[in-house]
Amino acid sequence: MKNKLLLTTAIAGLVAVGGVAQAETKVTGNLEQTYRAISDDANNGRASTRGLGAEYNIGLQSSAELDNGLSATFGFNLENGANDVHFLTIGNDMVSVSIARDHGNNLSSSGIPHISDTASTVVGGSYHNLGINQSDGHNDDHIRLDVNAVGGTFTARYVPTDGGTAGQSAVPAENNNSSYDVIYRGSLGVEGLTVVAGMHRVEGTGALQNAELDKFSVAYNFGQFAVGFEKQDSKDSAAVGAQDELDIQAASVTYSVNDKLSIGFARYETERTDAGVSDPQDEKTDMIGVGYSLGGIAVDVNYASTENVNHTVADRETLQIRTIQKF
Repeated sequence: MKNKLLLTTAIAGLVAVGGVAQAETKVTGNLEQTYRAISDDANNGRASTRGLGAEYNIGLQSSAELDNGLSATFGFNLENGANDVHFLTIGNDMVSVSIARDHGNNLSSSGIPHISDTASTVVGGSYHNLGINQSDGHNDDHIRLDVNAVGGTFTARYVPTDGGTAGQSAVPAENNNSSYDVIYRGSLGVEGLTVVAGMHRVEGTGALQNAELDKFSVAYNFGQFAVGFEKQDSKDSAAVGAQDELDIQAASVTYSVNDKLSIGFARYETERTDAGVSDPQDEKTDMIGVGYSLGGIAVDVNYASTENVNHTVADRETLQIRTIQKF
């Protein structure tokens, strides 16, 4: 009992000292409310769905200067009341190590300019989640190394259990394989340039093949205009001889009319191969977006027209209207 009391006292003292040393805690948050209407046209029939949805986030972030001269930042974010983001990063301006989830450099976000959301969120379809449910490892609990160089950040990430998340004492069962990412995001030292390049790998075992994702995008901003091109290839982890592959290309242009109003156009094309056989229907999406800032509230509208959604004979029209409030 005496040892337990001493330990409790020591922990309490550590918390008190840490509270004095750390910087001011920041509270962040936002609320997004979305209306989406979808109309699918297949076999001379039409099916429509529509509805309202909302997502809210609230997070805490703080920092501390360590005795060894390094700095630490740490925090978490709750999405709709559930644990979403957490991170602990220790390092300096050049190199850092993090233990985190849904945080840091990633391949899930697009490197090309767009108004609010990409077709991945607005339409879904084959382009959704980078194809064949393969994203990268940043959404899973991971450890990563970040190096700031060449006008950007190089990231090496290791995920012990792909798709695994758990609480502090509930380590996820290792039902899946490990995965890793190698990513660069930055300007290469060129003003106005944005480059995203990287790879995600899940090592297959037994009869399963490796799951793979390779992505490259380049964008350039010159004045009020921004243009970009993106290419990504992914393979699922199906059994040998049954692996599906997606080849996705996207291009976009945006124009900032003024400080409050922006417009944009994007085109996405996806080719799919099922077990070595090419799908006859390529999915193609054209999307127009408009964004307007009212100061404390931003509003964006996206309209998309998709041919052969999910590589079927169905065509889809999608309208999304979203409000964003930050605090």
